Amino acid sequence: MHEELKERLQQLRKNYNGKEFMGIIDQVKRDRINDDELLGLIAGISQKRFREKVSFTLSVPIGNLLELALTIAAIVLAFLVNSDWMLYISALVLLTTLHPLSHYLAGTLLGIRFMRYYLNGPAKFEPTLKIDYFSYLKASAKARALMHASGVIGTLIGPLVAAAIALSKGASAAAYYLFVLFLVGIVFELLTSTKIGDLMRAKREYGYR
Repeated sequence: MHEELKERLQQLRKNYNGKEFMGIIDQVKRDRINDDELLGLIAGISQKRFREKVSFTLSVPIGNLLELALTIAAIVLAFLVNSDWMLYISALVLLTTLHPLSHYLAGTLLGIRFMRYYLNGPAKFEPTLKIDYFSYLKASAKARALMHASGVIGTLIGPLVAAAIALSKGASAAAYYLFVLFLVGIVFELLTSTKIGDLMRAKREYGYR
């Protein structure tokens, strides 16, 4: 089945064309194609392109361990250091670390695997998970949408966690500003992520249901 698509993918392995490649992926999603050989070809091309473009990566277990360690350190320091600035710094750390961890947790629960951690984003410092396209395309459209949306949830949780710690320490002013940061985060995500980020991807994948 789908021999024509497989032949086109074999050609793309030699002479890559991004527009054609994404067009095939779009067709796979629209037609809900579940051909293991075809999905394997797509995953192979995606991995090859990733290796060519990205030099520094970390394994998923090591990346998760680092993200978890930073998350725990941010929470512990927020409790121990008697400074509002530490609460604000903790919030910034948490919104960074909880984002990929949320993707990983949601993806794992929904059957989506990940290959490596790498640095991405406008300044190339945001820790990002490279998706395994075979498992990604095997998953349902709703599962893919939820996996993408989970990153936004993780980001927004960061300031709320820091605000809760601030309230527990009696730092009501810091808690107020952290809650404002949470609200600003919601507005920011709605203005930007719906166009170029995770909410855009979630909406796109949900449209394939």
